[in-house]
Amino acid sequence: MKRSQSLLRRPGLVPFIWVHHPHTPSPLLDLPNSSDSIVLDAIEYHTPRLLYSGIVYKLDNAMGEVTTLDALTRALKQVVAMRSTSSSTVKGKRKAREMENGQANGHSAMSHGISITVLHAERLRTVLGTGWTVITRLAELTGLDLTVVLCSAVTWDELRPPRGDAPEPVILDIPPPSSDEIRQTLLASSTHPLWPRFLDLIIPVLGNLTPSPQLELEYVAEALWPVYTRNLPDHLEQNLLGRPYPDPANPPPQLQISIKLLTDLKHAMAVPLAVASEELLTRKIGITNFADSLKRAGGAGATPSRFAGITAKTIGEGGLAADLGFCSKVLVVAAYCASYNPPKSDQRLFGRIGTDGKRRRGGARRAGYGRTRVGKIPQRLLGPKPFTLDRLLALFAALYAEHAPRPEDLVPALEHSDDEEEDWALSAVDLAQKRAEKVRAKEREMDERWDDEVEHLTMSTRLWGLIPELEGQGLLKRTSPVDRLDNITLRCEVDYDNVKALAKDLRLTLDEYLYEATS
Repeated sequence: MKRSQSLLRRPGLVPFIWVHHPHTPSPLLDLPNSSDSIVLDAIEYHTPRLLYSGIVYKLDNAMGEVTTLDALTRALKQVVAMRSTSSSTVKGKRKAREMENGQANGHSAMSHGISITVLHAERLRTVLGTGWTVITRLAELTGLDLTVVLCSAVTWDELRPPRGDAPEPVILDIPPPSSDEIRQTLLASSTHPLWPRFLDLIIPVLGNLTPSPQLELEYVAEALWPVYTRNLPDHLEQNLLGRPYPDPANPPPQLQISIKLLTDLKHAMAVPLAVASEELLTRKIGITNFADSLKRAGGAGATPSRFAGITAKTIGEGGLAADLGFCSKVLVVAAYCASYNPPKSDQRLFGRIGTDGKRRRGGARRAGYGRTRVGKIPQRLLGPKPFTLDRLLALFAALYAEHAPRPEDLVPALEHSDDEEEDWALSAVDLAQKRAEKVRAKEREMDERWDDEVEHLTMSTRLWGLIPELEGQGLLKRTSPVDRLDNITLRCEVDYDNVKALAKDLRLTLDEYLYEATS
């Protein structure tokens, strides 16, 4: 690491450096950032114009916009020339003092070396295209004492151009921080006497489960620290936990740390630590939802069976059902049906149109839930299958049109109105038939208008915006790549009991829409 810092802090010494940091996030890299050493992020500067202009602006904010590589090389030469001119005007003791300071730092103060550091360097192939390697030859193109430092979690061997049009860099591998280094960094977060003991508990358990342990442990510690200290008796240091004294005029004594206390706290954290490794580290649940679900599960001492409902997938009564809107609930039920039903059954289960044109509720049940042919494994035991976004929207439209409350102006009036003009020349049978035809025509008109409204809702951005929200809550999971915009596939992550509770809240029978329940 000392060699790395020495090279990075001497601009112009090496023309091209590749920093490989798979275990250290970019914000934690100790990179020089000054007038001679600038740092840019390839995610923020995502076009050639932004990248070139950002380099020049950070060196001299008086320079204009730069759009081409030739303009960048001219601007860099101009910046170095301006600095050389300004430094030549420094005379007397001030000049001698600056040269002496520069030699003490390992390089000449008059060298005017420049260091350009680019974070997330693997994205340069997207920013600059196939000719991205030109950024590695800036020192050669400009003839200046210039160092290009590319930082990435990807190795140079994976990005090395096959044509060999990039010079071979000096590769600096930053090792992962040790447990002692992580502990020393996290110790500054709290002065409570139990904080070091808490770190000694979570670092060995969770430190090896993530490639970036320092940031992840800070996140997990923020969620687990209130759980670890929630059952402590009143003590002098409880104000560090945000808990006031019962009697401000008579503070309680200091906390007495004993083997029994530490053992009890460790046993109480067994299940929360296990769930944190599966839910918090993978970001399936947030800190607030983690604490709320922990309270519903019965506290830190809950058994694993009671703690099984801590994830965001607990959406039954007392869970997140109150936080989900009507459309969100219908989406979850439709997603569950799409995951556990074969696509060939959608028309029979959801397209219930009778011979008289009326939509029929429910389906013909000929077996209980889960009854399948001999030798066939039920789908509920195999787990959910992915489905396409178009199929999810189609099932949502069918369920919403069937079970959503209609506006008053779209509810057909089934009774005959006395205000209608009667044709007294018709017989009673013909008159009844005519009235029935009017009612059916009115019903068809209302159904068509209602179907148009459902279709408009199904294709609206308001509904589509609910899908990422359900993904964030862990109810749906995207199985296709995140950057794919077409042929998106999803999977339902909610179990049968929770979906059945949601269906009951929607006043529909879930088994009527499941293939294994009606086959």
